[in-house]
Amino acid sequence: MLDAQIQLHREFLLANVPNQRLFIALHLQPQEAARIRSPLAVAFVVDTSGSMRQRVTRPTGFTDMLFGKGINKLSLVTEALRGLLNSELLIPDDRLSLTQFDDGASVLVPFTSASDHAAHVAGAEALERFNGGTEMGKGMQAARKMLEHEPGHRRMILLTDGQTGNEKLVLEEAARLADLQVPVTTVGVGSDLNTALLTRVADLTQGQPMDVVPDAEEPHAPSVRASDLPAAILGDLAKAANEVISNTTLTMRTLKDVVVERVTRVQPTQTEVDIARTPLMLGNLDASSGSTYVIELSVPARPASRIRLGQLHIGYQVPGRGAQAITQLPPIDVVVEFTADDQAAAQVRPEVMRWVQQRNVEGLIVQATRQMASDPQQAHESLQVARQMTERLGNTTMTRVIDQAMGELNSGRKISSGTAKTLQMGAKTQTLQAGDKLPNDDDIRRMTGA
Repeated sequence: MLDAQIQLHREFLLANVPNQRLFIALHLQPQEAARIRSPLAVAFVVDTSGSMRQRVTRPTGFTDMLFGKGINKLSLVTEALRGLLNSELLIPDDRLSLTQFDDGASVLVPFTSASDHAAHVAGAEALERFNGGTEMGKGMQAARKMLEHEPGHRRMILLTDGQTGNEKLVLEEAARLADLQVPVTTVGVGSDLNTALLTRVADLTQGQPMDVVPDAEEPHAPSVRASDLPAAILGDLAKAANEVISNTTLTMRTLKDVVVERVTRVQPTQTEVDIARTPLMLGNLDASSGSTYVIELSVPARPASRIRLGQLHIGYQVPGRGAQAITQLPPIDVVVEFTADDQAAAQVRPEVMRWVQQRNVEGLIVQATRQMASDPQQAHESLQVARQMTERLGNTTMTRVIDQAMGELNSGRKISSGTAKTLQMGAKTQTLQAGDKLPNDDDIRRMTGA
């Protein structure tokens, strides 16, 4: 029910040369027999702190003396929940819960059938009664304890507009959710976000970050206007419903001194896989696109010969078929040839290198955001290199976002917090997809120096 294919960025490595890098593109694609919609168990975790009363949509004719015109962030969340309940996406077997957090946390609706509209609407309307600080970890903890006992395809949607009082608890809960293979979609509503923390939560759980800006702003992907939040959440859950394989794991068994340096999911969104875990947690797989991962190995010196460096062992579940046991695929051998032929060793596969370069774009953006405060010129140069990569890869969305950041640096030697946020989240979500047109060999060589 699952097809697994690998490609190495090089078939040949140089003999007797230490510390060479080998990149492996692993593509996992559900087969037709696995494509059965499994029930969803979705935990909504909502920030009810005082700042969630700020108005973020365009004027509707109603004026609030304190916050101005339009709909506030919390009402927008309520509207999004109503829209979900009224959509055709959910089925009676789907189950939803609602948890609020401010200084503390409370469960407003325990897991209940999606068909019980009255219970879910009452819970959403009760959000307005709360007000306080932002203890995000407490909300995640309360929802996670419920998710532990839920069958089917589990997910958390975390909606917040600011910082949190206890980052340590947030990361601890994210790690526990990762152990449960529960992806977290982080929805940041507003400008005063801890973007690094939210993207870290998405990384740890193989989820994705989402950014919401006021209607008055012009959003760049992956940002969405506040009034589009209901549709964005609906789209995220539609993707969740299309994930037909869950609990995908990878165990790497390699020769001595062959080191797994990094594993990155590069499609459909980009997240880092925690290589400290055994087995590695690869998350859930979409029926249409599957997922693609880049595995980076450090390879020690070897004499000229053909060698099996290791094996990939992949396990998975098909929740739509009610399967509880993990299915194991046959091991996949990773074989390379060490050679003294420089020309043979210089040949690279562009199909693999495009994923490597997409991964490197994110690294350059992270580097640039760190450089902006102390060395704007160096930040500009890092962004320029990232732009060249996105342009050659045909990633026009990220090229436009980088252009915006470079323009702000040129005009004021700094970029706005909103643009910095869009850069970081865009590198995670605005990715190439399986089947996209590949750059040619000359482009790859210019990009990599190979």
